[in-house]
Amino acid sequence: MNLKSLFSAATIILFGAISSAQHSEVSLIKKVEGFSHPESVVIDDASDFMYVSNMADDVPGDGFISRLSADGTMETREWITGLKDPKGLLIDGDKLYVTNNTEIIEIDINKGEISKTVKVEDATSLNDITTDNNGDLYISDSGKSAIYKLESGADEATEWLNSKDLEYVNGVLYVNGKLYAGGWGSNNEPGNMIMVNPEDKSIEKISSEGIGNLDGVQKIDNETFYISDWGTGKIYRINTDGKKEEILTSEKSSGDILYLNKE
Repeated sequence: MNLKSLFSAATIILFGAISSAQHSEVSLIKKVEGFSHPESVVIDDASDFMYVSNMADDVPGDGFISRLSADGTMETREWITGLKDPKGLLIDGDKLYVTNNTEIIEIDINKGEISKTVKVEDATSLNDITTDNNGDLYISDSGKSAIYKLESGADEATEWLNSKDLEYVNGVLYVNGKLYAGGWGSNNEPGNMIMVNPEDKSIEKISSEGIGNLDGVQKIDNETFYISDWGTGKIYRINTDGKKEEILTSEKSSGDILYLNKE
């Protein structure tokens, strides 16, 4: 069995988990405060710094990115400022990508400054972001139940897939040739764990029944994931065959999650 850590972006709560094929045991390690409506958390493997997006309030430009040490200690609360509802985060090399309402922001991690901004035409509420093996970015738009694609090196994102079957998609994660997504749900119907085949854009429900307002999606292995339910704060482990297990209850409004598997 391995020691694992699960970071939940509600306040930022660190949980330690000992897991096996039969069961999971979870205990609280640390609770980090001082954020302003945090949404997502990622870690830079090159430095072990964690980055957290803060949506803040409704004032234009009050959003920011925080930087933490690997143990959850606040290093710089307002590392990057002047953003508007930053949500999804992705690190690719020395770049940090942020969904910023209707924009995609590229941040040079080493310089600590914004290096590029891509405005996404017709976007309503960009949310999570992931990348495939080619370096292409996929970005969910929860406001219009769509996924945008920004090809590697391009300066313009295009609407890649728009469908109510995406259930107003929130979290997205590219794993082993497939795009996995958490549906937020609509019309009082809870969202499902979904799989999209990038080759033909077919959409398949993984969960056998609606789960909730699904937000974060994190890989355990190619067939197993952690997902968070924003509405209840519950974190589930779910397999591609639809079998799910409740792992823990965090706090209501739990957003994106980060899973670290370290010995």
